[in-house]
Amino acid sequence: MKSTVRKSSLRRAGIATMAATAALIGFSGPAAALPTDPTVQFTPTISRTPGANCAAILNAWTVPQPKSGEFGVKVKITQTGDFCQTYRVAVNWRNLDTGRTNGQSHRVVNGELEHAPDGVITGMGMGPGAGRVEAWIVTTDETLPEHQELEHISGRASFTLG
Repeated sequence: MKSTVRKSSLRRAGIATMAATAALIGFSGPAAALPTDPTVQFTPTISRTPGANCAAILNAWTVPQPKSGEFGVKVKITQTGDFCQTYRVAVNWRNLDTGRTNGQSHRVVNGELEHAPDGVITGMGMGPGAGRVEAWIVTTDETLPEHQELEHISGRASFTLG
């Protein structure tokens, strides 16, 4: 029993340390970028995820795409906990100049994004068009039809697409 309590305390301390580190590293506010910039860093996304004491820190940055007005997002997940279950990572965006909003999500299995080669999210939901863009990352559960948001702090980025 003593060992179980100690392990649980260590896990909680680990999750708290991850959250504190992410807060110190990444909460510097949104970045302003030009379309010629190779990448824009998101602030870290911190989330409790399904499973026994499961949590994740998602570090992400934009990836230029060949077509104007589109962007990709590379996501690196650091996950902790026991028997962690699947969940989803969604990148949402709003074009501040046109008012258009959209995004897309991918399943996370064993700390890895499904159907996102090299951890890069691209696709039809990632084309806000030219203009100033705000983007944010959320984590959701697997329930349908809504995919309810999990407890998290969203990672955010601001940039301009040509």
